[in-house]
Amino acid sequence: MCQRKSYDVIVVGGGPSGVTASVAAARNGCKTLLIERGSCLGGMATQALVPAFGPFTNAEVDLIEGIDWHQIDPEMLKQVLDEIVLESQCDILFHTDVIEVEKTDRMVQAVCTYYKGKKEWINTRYLIDCTGNADLVEMTGAGFDYGDEEGRVQAGTLCFRVAGIDVSKFMNYVMDTGEDGNLSKACERAVKNGDFPDGEVKVGGMVLQSDGIAGLNFGHSYNLSPLNPWKLSHSEIKARKRIPELIRFLRKYVPGMENCVLVSSGFGIGIRESRRIHGKYTLTGEDYFKRADFEDAIAYYSYPVDLHPTAPGEGAEMELNYQKWRYKNGECYGIPYRCLIPDSLDNLAVAGRTISADRIMMASIRMMPPCFATGQAAGTACAIAVREGVNLDRIDVEKLRNILKKQGLFMGRV
Repeated sequence: MCQRKSYDVIVVGGGPSGVTASVAAARNGCKTLLIERGSCLGGMATQALVPAFGPFTNAEVDLIEGIDWHQIDPEMLKQVLDEIVLESQCDILFHTDVIEVEKTDRMVQAVCTYYKGKKEWINTRYLIDCTGNADLVEMTGAGFDYGDEEGRVQAGTLCFRVAGIDVSKFMNYVMDTGEDGNLSKACERAVKNGDFPDGEVKVGGMVLQSDGIAGLNFGHSYNLSPLNPWKLSHSEIKARKRIPELIRFLRKYVPGMENCVLVSSGFGIGIRESRRIHGKYTLTGEDYFKRADFEDAIAYYSYPVDLHPTAPGEGAEMELNYQKWRYKNGECYGIPYRCLIPDSLDNLAVAGRTISADRIMMASIRMMPPCFATGQAAGTACAIAVREGVNLDRIDVEKLRNILKKQGLFMGRV
């Protein structure tokens, strides 16, 4: 029998949270492995072609280091993330699924990887679930919630990129009309003419990514079942089929985009919601509305509650709430470390949109910037646990906060 490979920390999922979790663990001295089922890092930013990162600030303070709504060049980002992770001395394993975990009581000892018919068990002292669906948590039998009370989740979006834009003409249109990144003026004209794509309220976002090329977050895949491959496959096909209708709107109503053509679409539908773990603490909508702070906060954020409809016809009220519930400049809420730790596991942390939160709060923390932040916190926490030989819920959280603060994260008012 071959001797198993062994790591201090294994991170599963190479999206924003997985990249920062693995880099944080490795930079803090841990032998770390990052496992990604695809062929590149970046997740929604590179594979699903989400066109921009979202806000990192609350308009006054850099809550998470970054540039608000910065456009994403997916090909460049793939190379940058490879470089960052490899420089940290973290190992990367692409094209690999984790299909099983080895667990005793409250401790996960190993993961079983699978690639083209071959299984391999790899030992680990600590594990971080950055799968975006809490897949490892589900494998352990730990608790989670899914969707709303009826088991429905927010609609997803198949993002896409178009080329052939007359940028000069488009920018003149923006300057003349005050058009925004949601193409609100164009949408209003189309709606008035009864010519806006069925089931849509607005364009989620358009970002110029390079000369003549834009990325779009536009269109919804309703009645989505992200954990059912049969239903998800049907949704993927339907979403691709709809892209020409969306491009027709751009050509007809957006000056400078009359001759735009499809360059690429995401590897799959961007998923906004699936599982949410049962953690040591659950962030709630009430926490959002009272701008809650916590002694064990490991990150802060301020994005509005951005719930998307589950089915056509529900979007108007959610759009009103999105606008109505916005924070004032300078306001934010804290994300407790306890939300990253499942209540029935001692050596597994979770980062990204599946941390312990109710559906209202999840609609804010699902953005990429807090995924970066919770990943960084989870990786750093594992490094502290490795050094001190303790369970993840026993680490000195104040030490964790101090390390994160030195690394540039805003550590709030507490």
